[in-house]
Amino acid sequence: MNGVDASLAVRLVPLYLLVAIGFALGRYLEVNAREIGKLALFVLSPAVVFKGFSSARLDGAMLALPLAVFGLACLVAWAALPLAGRLWRDGRERIAAFTAATGNTGFFGIPACLALIGPDSLPYVVLVSFGATAYENSMGFFVVSRSESGFRPALMRVLKYPGLHACWLGVTVNLAGIGLPAAVTQTVDLLAGGFSAVGMMIVGLGLAGLTRLRLDLGFIAFAFAWKFLVWPLVAVAFIALDRAWLHAFPAVAHQVLLVESLVPMAAVTVVHAALRNIHPDRAAVAVAASTLFALLWLPAGLSLLR
Repeated sequence: MNGVDASLAVRLVPLYLLVAIGFALGRYLEVNAREIGKLALFVLSPAVVFKGFSSARLDGAMLALPLAVFGLACLVAWAALPLAGRLWRDGRERIAAFTAATGNTGFFGIPACLALIGPDSLPYVVLVSFGATAYENSMGFFVVSRSESGFRPALMRVLKYPGLHACWLGVTVNLAGIGLPAAVTQTVDLLAGGFSAVGMMIVGLGLAGLTRLRLDLGFIAFAFAWKFLVWPLVAVAFIALDRAWLHAFPAVAHQVLLVESLVPMAAVTVVHAALRNIHPDRAAVAVAASTLFALLWLPAGLSLLR
């Protein structure tokens, strides 16, 4: 492991500690992952979304970057869904399609970009994370919701989901220059600050539900193929398009897109699996395995793609 790899691994130590804490809570205190998932998905996640979109720089190419990521994520999810539907009919096809189009762009992606690219990457990696978050809270939520219902009920679930409304409210506040009371911003900050910790503990809670180590090799293989092969190739194709024709983004934005395409599966995957009781233990194993794998694959994949 070279210096960059070691630096990234050290930055991610808190992530593994939080997973361990979640595992202990689930195994020894019998904490319910489903109920904690509701807290993360319906309260903490919307606070993160609102805070991000209300304070981001949204103009010109900077505004186009999260929109491009959102569009690509929707495209990948809908491409993965029919293929996953040929393999499973128990809800895993929805979880697989959801996770194929997103990743741990924040907790993993931000330190990875800072370690591999430098501080100039921070504004771009934040906006890429916003695009992924917008997908997770709209089209991604719709894809997962259809595991329990048809098109119209799933659409109604999305329209009632606080995370979706946090997106447009945050953008409205940002673009209109609306000043919020200090009490509101402080409350949002407190809620947003807890999301990463709770999200990673939910991965541990999912692992605690394992009565024995049961690897769902089919699900892991499908998720890994889309996360670590398809997504990077989509990112490379988009970068080539921008260089040849669009000329919308600088080189540092291209580097950020490459790094973020190689991050592991998003922890919110386990949140959705736990909330809908779709094999949360298997989802947790896949997320944890992808996080370990990304430490090796990210620098290697980045070198190959460059």
